[in-house]
Amino acid sequence: MLANDGAWNGQQIIPRQWLLDATTVPPDSYLRNTIAQSWGYGYQVWILPGERRMFLLLGIHGQGLFVDPESKLIMVQTAVRKLPVGNPKSPEAMALWYAVVAQFGHR
Repeated sequence: MLANDGAWNGQQIIPRQWLLDATTVPPDSYLRNTIAQSWGYGYQVWILPGERRMFLLLGIHGQGLFVDPESKLIMVQTAVRKLPVGNPKSPEAMALWYAVVAQFGHR
């Protein structure tokens, strides 16, 4: 549903505009670059930098759900950190995500 802007099997489950608002940060918004430089933040959603709309949902114990609506790619990262410490935006996971999008993200 996230990769299809709220639709599933031809039916709109989540209002499309709400999902677009949650996963897109306008350039002049105070939510842009709030925590980490060049990352935006939507409705509990991290907006990845760049022209292409991609976003990430993060769990505090290392879980992640990466979404690229343009290509319909989704990557799920499971994790079970004992404590919610460390960088939730793992450089290794980000490198893997960008490599997957570069390899398979063309429609």
